[in-house]
Amino acid sequence: MSDETEVRDVLLEHSDQQPVRNVFQAITDDAEADLADHVEAMRATDGDIALVARDGAADIYARWSGSRFELLTVWPPWTVTGYDTTDRSGLEDQLTGLAGLRPMPHDDTPFASPETLTSLRGLVWP
Repeated sequence: MSDETEVRDVLLEHSDQQPVRNVFQAITDDAEADLADHVEAMRATDGDIALVARDGAADIYARWSGSRFELLTVWPPWTVTGYDTTDRSGLEDQLTGLAGLRPMPHDDTPFASPETLTSLRGLVWP
């Protein structure tokens, strides 16, 4: 199953929320969903959907985790250079203007593998 199919399936399960429907339409019909819709879709799906965007060569991953948003910056090849928690406005500020913002299944992000994150702990730059 492709990432896009997984994302669509999760969004369909939570389609009672307008932001989720907006993100679904953006994926399926090349429509527009704004950043606020993407952020709310993460929360509305209880974190099953995460976001990824590009900041130069780095990938910025964002997720909803229970009661907060988390950000993880990964530089190739899998060097973690930043981790932060924030609120909705802080997340939107950090994602504004980044390239290629898109939803993805949480299980396809580095967040899904605590062992991987733990093994990279020594590689995290201050």
